[in-house]
Amino acid sequence: MNISPPGTSAAEHPASALMLRLLPSLLLLVVLGSACSTLRGRADELARNGQFVEAAAIYDDLVTKNPFEKDLVNERDGLRGKALGQLLGNARRYRLEGIDEKAEDDLLRFLDRRAQWNSKLNGGLESSLLEEMEGTHKHLRLTIGAPAKQGNALTAEETLVRKRPLLAHKEMVVIHREMESVVLQSGKEGCQRLRDVPSEDAPHWRELVSRYCRHWREFAPEPPPAPELTASPTWTGHVQGLDAARMDLLRSRLTHVFESSPWFSPAARTRPELSLAGRFATLRDSRSVELTAPYYEKVPYTDHEERKETIEEPYDTEEEYTDKDGKKQTRKVTKVRTYTRNFTVEVTRYRDVARTFEFHALRLSVEHQLTLSSTGVLDVRRGPMSAVLQDHLSESAYEHDVTFGPGDVSPRRANFTSPESWLEQRVEQMSARFAQTLQDQWRESYCTTPARTLDEAARCARAGLALPTPAYQVLSEVLGDDAARVPSLFVTR
Repeated sequence: MNISPPGTSAAEHPASALMLRLLPSLLLLVVLGSACSTLRGRADELARNGQFVEAAAIYDDLVTKNPFEKDLVNERDGLRGKALGQLLGNARRYRLEGIDEKAEDDLLRFLDRRAQWNSKLNGGLESSLLEEMEGTHKHLRLTIGAPAKQGNALTAEETLVRKRPLLAHKEMVVIHREMESVVLQSGKEGCQRLRDVPSEDAPHWRELVSRYCRHWREFAPEPPPAPELTASPTWTGHVQGLDAARMDLLRSRLTHVFESSPWFSPAARTRPELSLAGRFATLRDSRSVELTAPYYEKVPYTDHEERKETIEEPYDTEEEYTDKDGKKQTRKVTKVRTYTRNFTVEVTRYRDVARTFEFHALRLSVEHQLTLSSTGVLDVRRGPMSAVLQDHLSESAYEHDVTFGPGDVSPRRANFTSPESWLEQRVEQMSARFAQTLQDQWRESYCTTPARTLDEAARCARAGLALPTPAYQVLSEVLGDDAARVPSLFVTR
């Protein structure tokens, strides 16, 4: 748009110069306004569909970008209020229908949003919140308090842990303290009850009692280690390709895993002998190759084009005229007649022709290979335990310094996974496999035969896995429903 007269500079017209300077800013405001309008429309549509939480989240973004637009702030605050009312209303409805878990899910969402938004509640919402808190209190007295009073502290604790995100809100502090207190008291009483159970020649049962009491901050003496338990293993063997530092790292990781397994006791005197074997290698290759890059070249060619031209041809003729005396006279004049003609001309055009650009590069390849095994006898009644890992990684890439724009060719460098990082990941995999093997070996040794005594059932529980039915039945005679959760006492976290 030309806003200055011809021959006049913008500097001579201040209004024009100002417009030119402001034009980029105006365009930016138009773009931002359009984006804002689009987001706001989406938020308003969500609100019309009753999705107030999602709509309020979009308005949060809009207000962050435009904090001084009062209508956005007011609309956001209104949506927040509707969202809170909706969440609390859903919780109340579920509570009245007897679906307490869903009611508490929505109550948690309500409290999370209220804390996030730092919202003040009107009288109606305050009243509904108090009613919902009372409903939650009654429900938790049934699901946490009742099992705790029946002596099932671990069962009650499991529900308490699941409800802690809800109980962590300041509004729930009184209920939280009550539930924590009743569960802890139940655990302490359970500890006293278990300590009174006769346990001569039952080292596994006595360790279960010791762990149970320690879980509830009570004391029960730890027994001497059972004969099945061992101290940390000694390692023999070597993995080809690993230097001393890597071997030390491998042995350290596997030892840590063993010390978290059912087989370990720090007080045990016997040390199992476990062996390591295997091979680690990194193979590299480099060869020169010829690569091609396709591209298109514009090639000129001659074509013929039909054209039309207009020709103006002058000619002489006579015309009559009247002179000043009124007499008719003739005179010669020159006129122009116009006609067109068609003709053909040669023109240069361009076509895209497929080409290939050939260049030399190095093809580099790397392959990491690992075979790793750990074996040893932990239970003389069974065959050797064995954990095995086999894996490899192959990578290749081209490397060159060639640049050719039309073919999108530019210098490249190979970037391979380092042997150290790949081996570190494999060691982690081996550690997990070793842990699973140790756990399975314990279960196969001491959980496949039906348990008949508390000590045999407690020994099976050391696996940290779900108890088979015979072991559960034996433990439940003393522990009730908590028997199913006893294996968690042996899981090292």
